[in-house]
Order: sequence, then C-alpha cells, then structure tokens
Amino acid sequence: MRIQKRFLFLLIFFISTVTSAQLNDFNTTKNDKSPLLTQPITVTVGGNFIVTGSFTAFPVQRLDHFVTSLFIEAQQQALTSLTQLETINVVKKQLESYPLRGIRLLRSDGTNLNIDLLKFRLTGDFRYNPYLRNDDVIIFPDYDEEKDFIDISGAVNKPTKFQFVEGDRLSDALLFAGGVSKAYENVEKAEIYRLSENGLSEEIIRTAIFENIELKRGDRIRIVAGENKRHDYKTLVLGEVKNPGYVYLTAEGLPVSEVIRRAGGFTPNADLYRAEVLRNYTADNILRKDKLAPEFVENRNDLLQPETQLRLHQQKELLEMLRLANITEEDSLFFNIDNQLRILGAESLVDFTKISDPDSDEGKFLIKDGDVILIPSKFEYVYVFGQVPRAGYFKYAPDMNYKYYIEKAGGLAETAKDEDEIVVIKGKEKNWVTKEIDKLKIEPGDYIYVPKEIPRTTWFYVERTGNVLSIIGSIATIVILIMQVTK
Repeated sequence: MRIQKRFLFLLIFFISTVTSAQLNDFNTTKNDKSPLLTQPITVTVGGNFIVTGSFTAFPVQRLDHFVTSLFIEAQQQALTSLTQLETINVVKKQLESYPLRGIRLLRSDGTNLNIDLLKFRLTGDFRYNPYLRNDDVIIFPDYDEEKDFIDISGAVNKPTKFQFVEGDRLSDALLFAGGVSKAYENVEKAEIYRLSENGLSEEIIRTAIFENIELKRGDRIRIVAGENKRHDYKTLVLGEVKNPGYVYLTAEGLPVSEVIRRAGGFTPNADLYRAEVLRNYTADNILRKDKLAPEFVENRNDLLQPETQLRLHQQKELLEMLRLANITEEDSLFFNIDNQLRILGAESLVDFTKISDPDSDEGKFLIKDGDVILIPSKFEYVYVFGQVPRAGYFKYAPDMNYKYYIEKAGGLAETAKDEDEIVVIKGKEKNWVTKEIDKLKIEPGDYIYVPKEIPRTTWFYVERTGNVLSIIGSIATIVILIMQVTK
C-alpha cells in the first residue's frame, strides 16, 4: 500500500515538473516571437489602385485589412480638397472602382499567389486573404468595368454583375449571385449569351449547370427556370366590411363578389353607391393608394410614379387631346372642366349595388393584386350652398323636398335668384336638375344650389341698349346698300 502511494506521489511530481517546464518554454517562445509580430514590415502596392508605393504593415495584418485601410486613408486625402457634393460623389465613385479580383501577391521567396478578395468577402475563406510578409508586392490588375464583366440573372438569389478574371466558371458566377434561388424548382439549365467582338452577332450557349463550363469576358448568363408565380398577391379592403384589411388573391385575381365575401361582407352602414375600386389608372387613384397602403408602395415590383411625373403626363395627355380637336373657344372651357374631373377621379370600375345580382356581370369583375377597395359609410346628409345664410350639411329627412333643406339653411338670402332657378345636383350622377324640382325626391348626398342674382346698374342696361341699337343700325345700313345696288 505504501509502495502504491509513493509511486502515485512520484508520478504526480513528474507530471507537474514536465508541465511547468513546458509552460516556461511556451512563455519564453511567445516572448521571443512577440517582437517579431509587432515589428513593422514593408509591403509594396502597384498597378490599378488609388495609391501605389511602399508602405508600412504588420505581420498580423491580412491583405484585405491592409488594402482597405490604405484605401480609406488615401480616399480621405483625395476628397479633402473638394467642396461640391456632386463632385465629391463622382470622384468617390471613381476611386471605389478598383479591382477586387485577379490581384497578384508576389513574395520574396518567389511565391506568386492569386488573390480574390471578392470571394473572401463572400465565403470568409482565408485562402483568398493571406497574412502579409515582409517585402510582399501586391499588384492590382487593369480593370475596365464596361468590358471585364460577367452578368448573371434569372433564378438566382441576387442577380449581379461582377469582375471577370481568366479561369472563371459557371460555379463562380453562381457563387457571386448567391446561388440558385430556392423559390424555383428543378433548376438545372443555364443560357450563356456571348457577343462577337464587334457586338453584331451573338452565340447562345445552352448548358447544364453541373457541366460548369468556363466563361469568357462579357458573358451574360441567365439561369433558366419556370416562372414562379407564388407571390404575395393581395388587395386592401377598407371601410364598411365586417373584416377590413388585406384579402389574399390568386395570380389572376378574384371576382369582387368573392373578395367582399372573404372580407366578411358589407355592414348595414355600407354606402354601396359611393364604393369604389382604386387601381393605377388615374393619377388620383395612384396618389390615394400611396396614402392608404404604404406597404403596397414599398413593393419593389410595383413602384408608384412620383406626383410630378404624373402631372406632367396629364398635361401631355390634355395637349394631345386638344391638338386635333374641332371645338369652339366656349366649348373648350367645358372640355377642360370635364377633363380635370377625369384626371381627379374617373368613374368607379364597379357598381357595388349589383355585385350580388346573379344576372349582373358586376360581381365577376376581377380584383387584381395591389387594388384598394373603399366601402364608405352611408352619408345621411344633404348639402345646401349658394345664396343662403347658413350653407352646409343638413341631416337627411325622408320624404322632404328641397324647400325643407333651404329653410334649414336659413331660407333664401336677398341676393338669391327666384325659386324657379334653384338647382338640385344629384349626389351620385352629378346631374343638374332645374325643372319641377318641387316634385323631385331628395336623396342622401344630394346638393341644393341657390344661384345669385347679379346686381345690374343703370349703365349696364344703357350699354346693352346701345349695343342692340348699334346692331340694328348696321343691319339697316346693309339693307339700304343692297336696295341701292339692285336698282
């Protein structure tokens, strides 16, 4: 038993001694090498870079870190003397166009490494970004963005255009494009469009992706896949429905009757006469959608035009309409009024009062992705304006004629025309009714307009009488001349 304890003690003592010796040796080695790691080295940069020459670096630096630091410092110095923002942006863009691929790293022992910083930044593979050594020489290649490129699009995660280097293959292009998109199924083929040197003819190379063929400068690649229509198709339904919000659609859309059903149907307070579908077919609709559904505006596949562009387009439309018109000067005034109404808000695409009627086609109208459906509340008011003391909205009263609402507005003002010239403007059709309005049924949303009796001075009637007499005199003169000629 004592022998075993003594043996165990000796074993522990031996291990402790060896371990201590190893630690001392490690610390000594570390201390010996630390000055080497922090001692500056010299690295030379040449070729197509913002600055060239010999610079100080450290062995702990990798090439990408060294180059990036050098670039930032040189860029700041180059931009310091510039003051105009536009010039700064142009120069900054030019400076940032240095190549990240095809870089050569020449070492003092004769080693020649091919550096690809773009691949390193995508993959994190340090083979493309080695540590620096003393007397390293970094050579950046000449790079023409207009010619030294590969373009890839189609069924990839990130369609892109990148710098071409000799030896690039299809797999490299897929790497820079983020790989094949998982949104597509059975992606196996690629098409490579290769122009002749003069750009007048084109060779189309159809290949399987797994063949990984070698690429050439200027190749344009399309990764072939069937069209993926599994998008977020939806319409926004607002107002008097039981479940307002987004309703999801198919690629071709859904009938408006089905959309309303999915939104829970109309509430009892829904005003179907004023309900409407907003679609990108008028400026007003686009701008209203911009306000109502900002999520839709942010969709990168359907960006809305700025208001300024819309207004310019409308002016162009109006001028094109008038160019070949044969209307009189007086008619052009009314044409402009009607045209402005067309611009500000066209007729509704759907008559919502009929979408439940099986004999009507209104319910079959297809609601498309991005449409907005507005179902307003019933508007139980009549508006009275013109020559009345208190113009404004008044609560609708069934079976009451226009006189009731004029009394609510304080009666006719002294400047009002006679009652037989009062106008009722129907709220839905905007028709002006002037005859037998005492028998006309007033409905919610109607307008009652009381015109003004324009005051006339004595000189107005004198001037009118003078104009009439002048015309009569001219006619009499012409008659006399004709009689004399015919004698």
